[in-house]
Parts: sequence; structure tokens; C-alpha cells
Amino acid sequence: MSRGNVENLLMVPELEAFLKNRVIEKKELFLGIRDESIIIYYWGKNMMELVYADDQKCHVKISKFFIDRTAFCGLKFTQKADMMIFLFDPEFVQAFVESYPEFKENVENALVESAPIEAKAGPLGQKYQGIIACNNNANSDSDWYCVDLNYSPEATPLGRMDMVVISKEKQNGKHRMILIECKYSWQAYKSGYRKNLYNNKKNKGYYIEANGLKTKATAKGEQHRRRFGCKYDEKKQQIIAYEFGSGITGDYYNYSQFLFADGGKLVADLQGECFDILKIRKRLGCFEANDQIGVELQQLLNGTKETFVDALEEQPECIFLTVGCGDSTEKAKQAMTAYLTPGPTNTADVLSITQDKWVLCYNNGKGRSRAIARDLSLAEAFPPAFEERVRYLFTRKIALENLNIIDHLDPASADELMIKIFE
Repeated sequence: MSRGNVENLLMVPELEAFLKNRVIEKKELFLGIRDESIIIYYWGKNMMELVYADDQKCHVKISKFFIDRTAFCGLKFTQKADMMIFLFDPEFVQAFVESYPEFKENVENALVESAPIEAKAGPLGQKYQGIIACNNNANSDSDWYCVDLNYSPEATPLGRMDMVVISKEKQNGKHRMILIECKYSWQAYKSGYRKNLYNNKKNKGYYIEANGLKTKATAKGEQHRRRFGCKYDEKKQQIIAYEFGSGITGDYYNYSQFLFADGGKLVADLQGECFDILKIRKRLGCFEANDQIGVELQQLLNGTKETFVDALEEQPECIFLTVGCGDSTEKAKQAMTAYLTPGPTNTADVLSITQDKWVLCYNNGKGRSRAIARDLSLAEAFPPAFEERVRYLFTRKIALENLNIIDHLDPASADELMIKIFE
């Protein structure tokens, strides 16, 4: 089933009218189309999810942390957990209308502004990812249209893509597709950098250990071999995925694998899903409300999926976009470089990971490990061909009004890191 197939969901009485009259008119909300559900994003967070149930019914999932002080408190629910589940009906619609300001405020308050920057850099990146996508799609001067947020390929261990955008007009005969990883400040790069992501004293399962790469020295001067978790297919006797964390190293792996793994199948799936998603948006009237999709893309929606996919660039590009770089982009560029190439303070950058040899180990959960395979190379995890498809952009601005920074850097506030890892 296509991810954009929400036909059953839209047949639920009054649901399509609810989306048209209560949701898409709000510029700050973004619709994510998933299987037989629709996710409504605010500030990049899952504000609520509409899920199809049997017999033309719809369940609404909302985090319990977003319920406080809203009219949802008085509604009957079918499940009370971290995600509370309500039945979509006229009472729910009325509660949404009555409590929308408080609802939004609860989502906003989930971000603790008083927390140290290193603790909130990730949530801030998610926040501005959502704001930028909505700003961009409502801006007729933007050269791009954001099709999806938090896209995650099905049936794979790969993580999500922050933003999927398509050029409104053809360039060199094709519409360009860009995958964007959005970060807030250089502090967002820290996760999983100088520590081991797999502790073989506590975790049961498979992991890989480096021959040469070490962690940063502790206060006692101790260093340990670098370790990462991995997923191992015991029947095929092969590693099927690695867990490099949520920092730049993990993101680089995630995006490069998405582009080049499985003969490009994941890319082809995404291109087809973009057509389905945009068709649903057209049906709901998004392009008559806030979204400025452009004439060329809108015309493609009148044709077939095959025609749409054929009009797209065969292989996407990837952008690491860092916003909120403070007074200068230099510190962010230096931090990014440290994740990609060897340096005096590095303990595991992308290039060193590909050059070292690794041991596959299994931990029994009781503190004892055994080696399963040795002298493994991780070169295939970071294909050099990805370098031709990736760029690193930085801006001191935060809530960008559009994504034209992709092709038009403002020299007063933005910069690009020009680097080749594998040369």
C-alpha cells in the first residue's frame, strides 16, 4: 500500500471538512501523510495523529503532555497512556476549536527554553525545521516546495529524513529533489561523538569494536576502543545496519545509505510517495489556502505517477543545513569539519571509521562478549559517491522565510563548507 493512500481515512464523516476548514487554513501547521493516517505537525512535533479505524471511524492520538488545560480533558478516551486516543466526532472537533491556543502553547512548552544549549539544540533543530517548512511553503517567492517532514523509509533500520523538498521549476530539464538534515547551532553535532555508543557491560546484543580508534581520554587518562551498536542478521550472517548515533556521523551514514543502498529502491519509493502526498494535499485544498506549490509541479499532479517521477531528478541531493550559528558561522564549520575528517581532538570521524578495521562482537547481557568476525571494513557504510551529492550550509538566521539558501547564499549571514572527505 502506498504511503499516500488515505482514501479510507478521508471517507470518515466530517474528517475531510475538518482538515479543510480547521487545519490547512493555519499557516503554522504541516500535514504529514503516512500509510492510512495523517500527522499534524506544529514546530516539527507530532501535535496529533488521525488514524483510520474500522467501519469508517477515525482515532486521534495526542500526547498526554499536550492535553493539559484544553477541552480535550473533558472528552471520553479509548486509551490513556503516553499517547491518549480519542474518537474523532463532533465533540472532538469542538474541543479542538475551543482549545487551539492552549493546545499550541502546550506543544511549545515541551521545549524547555531554560535548558543548556547542548540539551535543547536537538529540540530547537526540530522546532525550526517545522517553522521553516511552513514559512517556505507559504512563500510564493520560494523556489522550493517542502513535501514531507520526518520521512522514514519503510521496512529499513534507517532513521528519518528531516525535510524532503522539490524545486518548483525544472532545472536542466528535471525537478530537483533535496533531502535536508536541519541542525540548530554547532552544539547539535555533539551527540554520540566522543563517547562509546555501546556499553558491552550493560547491553545485550551485537556491536562492533575498532582496532585502532579510541575514545577521548578520561580524567584519569584512560582510553577505550570505539564501539557502536549494530543489527546483525543471524540467518544471512551479515551486518544489516550500524548505529552511529544522532550526531553528524550517524546522519551522514543515514543519508548516504538512503541514496545508495538497495540499488536506489528507497529513492524510487520516496519519489512515488511524493506524488501521492501532493495529490492528497491538492484534494484538501492546500494549494488554494497557504501552500504555494508553483505552476509546473501543480500541472504534474494532473498526470500519472509515472510522469511525475520521470520529471524528477533521478538521484536526490542532500543538504546539511545548520541554522542559528550565532555571530559567526566559523565555529559551526570547524565543528562540522571535526566530524568528517581527522584532527588532533577527533576520536571517530567519518574518514577514520572507513580506514580502520572492526571486530563484530556479541554480548550475552552478563558482561561477557565474544568475537564473531574480525578485520571488517566499514567503507561500504560511507560510500565515497555520496560526496558528489552532499553540501554543508550554515546561516546565522534561524526561522528562514524560504529555502532559497540552497542556491542563493546571503554572504552577510550564510556560508558553505567546501570539503572533500575521501580525497
